Amino acid sequence: MKRQILRSATMMAGVLVALSLAGPARALPGLVNGGFEAGLSGWTTANQTGSEGTFYVQGGTLSPSTGETVPPPPEGTSAAMSDSGLGGPGSHVLYQDFVASAGSASLSFQLFIGNRADAFYTPATLDFATSALNQQARVDILKASADPFSVAGGDVLMTLYQSAVGDPLVDGYSTIVADISAILAAHDGETLRLRFAETDNVFFFQMGVDDVRIEAKGGTVPEPASAALLGLALGAMALCRRGRSGLKGALAVAGLLVGMGAGLPAPARADSIPVQLLDPSLTVQTVVSSGLNQPIGIVFLGPNDFLVPEKASGQIKRVINGVVQPVPVLDLAVNSASERGLLSVVLHPAFPTVPFVYVFWTESLSGVDSTALSDTPLLGNRVDRFVWGGGSLVLDHNLLRLRSRQTDNVAAPGHPDAANPAERGNHNGGVMRFGPDGKLYVFMGEQGRRGWMQNLANGPFLTAPSVDDTFGGPSPDDAHLAGVILRLNPDGTTPADNPFFAAGAAVGGQVGANLQKVFSYGHRNGFGMAFDPLSGQLWETENADDAYSELNRVVPGMNGGWIQLAGPLARVSSWKSIETTQFGGSLQQVRYPPTRAAYGGALAQSRMFMLPGAVYRDPELSWRYEIGPSGASFVRDEALGSAYAGTLWIGSSRAFQQVGGNGGSLYRIRLTPDRLGVDTSADPRLADKVADNLFSPNKFDGSESETLLVGRGFGITPSLEQGPDGALYVVSLSDNVIYRIVRAP
Repeated sequence: MKRQILRSATMMAGVLVALSLAGPARALPGLVNGGFEAGLSGWTTANQTGSEGTFYVQGGTLSPSTGETVPPPPEGTSAAMSDSGLGGPGSHVLYQDFVASAGSASLSFQLFIGNRADAFYTPATLDFATSALNQQARVDILKASADPFSVAGGDVLMTLYQSAVGDPLVDGYSTIVADISAILAAHDGETLRLRFAETDNVFFFQMGVDDVRIEAKGGTVPEPASAALLGLALGAMALCRRGRSGLKGALAVAGLLVGMGAGLPAPARADSIPVQLLDPSLTVQTVVSSGLNQPIGIVFLGPNDFLVPEKASGQIKRVINGVVQPVPVLDLAVNSASERGLLSVVLHPAFPTVPFVYVFWTESLSGVDSTALSDTPLLGNRVDRFVWGGGSLVLDHNLLRLRSRQTDNVAAPGHPDAANPAERGNHNGGVMRFGPDGKLYVFMGEQGRRGWMQNLANGPFLTAPSVDDTFGGPSPDDAHLAGVILRLNPDGTTPADNPFFAAGAAVGGQVGANLQKVFSYGHRNGFGMAFDPLSGQLWETENADDAYSELNRVVPGMNGGWIQLAGPLARVSSWKSIETTQFGGSLQQVRYPPTRAAYGGALAQSRMFMLPGAVYRDPELSWRYEIGPSGASFVRDEALGSAYAGTLWIGSSRAFQQVGGNGGSLYRIRLTPDRLGVDTSADPRLADKVADNLFSPNKFDGSESETLLVGRGFGITPSLEQGPDGALYVVSLSDNVIYRIVRAP
């Protein structure tokens, strides 16, 4: 996952807002050889083992090794430029460490991109040896202790530039300017790293860098100076990019203060495209833009008072009047590998009279925050109840321990070929909600399991023994209770009116007790769950493997159909065709390949594992190719206008910077008058309840979603919540920002 990312297209400039600094001014550090007139003095180059080429000193109009035509250095006679003498693949880094010191200034540099391949490809790695196509360039601020090639969320403090699908492949030098004043205070005295990096395993690539400098108020700090360079603010940055035909002259950066309730529009800073609402009757503001690290939710204690859980730090922070309080109310030792971590927080329905707070999190075995895949127990996903004491949370007791290890690379007993290449850490679900019935609903992702709850009565194997994995199964014992929505009493006990309570009693034992907890099953993985305030119905978003993301209205005893299909029964052949012929032809855990799926809907339904009283339901809306639905919330009243009352809003699980297309978007769904389905009357193409979006290598194409789209550029949005003030709050994990959507003045 990536942090705040800002990039404007060539021939376009964006001026963003920055937080003003308090305190006395201090001398500003300079930059060693930012113009490269003395070669690469002061800079360090690094190349991944096996790479061809490196960063060279560039002069003239030919690239240093391959002789491609490139623009001359824009400042002086020299620039730094990557190239590969033999034209082979590689990953190349140019960096300089620096010490941040408080002051008021901006950082600027000139950047040239010379991608000679057919497109940009941007996987979350700088490894050219990956089997994925990897042709990209990026500029980051890292912790100085980080590996020069790291793109881990804990190492990358800020991404200044990231190439994306659709960018110009060869682009003349452009100016990037960033207001860095706020980070000077935030990281005063810390050593950080400015990194220019490119990776190519498709075709030739040149990345040119020149004129890296600091501009202070009242003038420019001359270079060369000291070995220190200024850092970048996580939440207060201004950035512009100018191509050869773009803005002329110096770029002016304005400093404005944006706070909760200030009524000012949010800065165009999210994702790699500006934050935008497509309805002029609405406007977006920034509530919190600093002090958060991978926020994943928001829980309101009162007006202008809320809790924010952080995925990777394991901390729950309190925000009062837009200010993040210095001491977290809870700090858990989490394993945040992949999609693990601190995932959800909800309050008891009678809070604060009943002062219980419920937390879904992934436990670290080592007792410290960790990203190692194996550093969690088998049942490391926990739901715990805490007591709110007014300023902190104290553990009351544990309600659930659920599967967290995906060791499907280990052979199951009697099945020698494990087939899966490595352990994984995704598909944990994690979202929780209290229903209007006062019960706690917990979404547990399918964890790659292939058993009863995934509609495989005998597990994934074609021969005995009938197990799921090396830990047993396929029945839902504690290690295989996955791909379900669970329904619990607030104390963690099981309600006797659950749909499979009697069936579980008949089975008995651990498996029977788990079946009694199940409200619905046959789910893959999802990040959004919301109760309709008008009907009380439960709605859920579900991510596709490659085909047919879903929006479901979940009824008691529902079987969602996974892994026999995704999307509606009428589209089984389409789903199977995509899963077998595109994107690698597997369903993540390769023990059960899509080639074994049924050819038609009737056969797929006949193969489902149906508990007594279970009912299959088609999704109310689906997308042909993965669109990445994420957090979900209903607007309960007319605070955003009468047209929005009762609408369902859905966020995105990928940022535009990552996938292009509709990444980082917000969707608004209107329901039918009976509140039982999606109102598709505004777009006849959706009458079949499927948005037939088009193929894209990164998926997330937006075709047939145009009438659903309401916002863009919000990044990864795992949580949307309507606040006590009626505004809709949007949590951006990738941007470390909380936005607030209100009616326009």
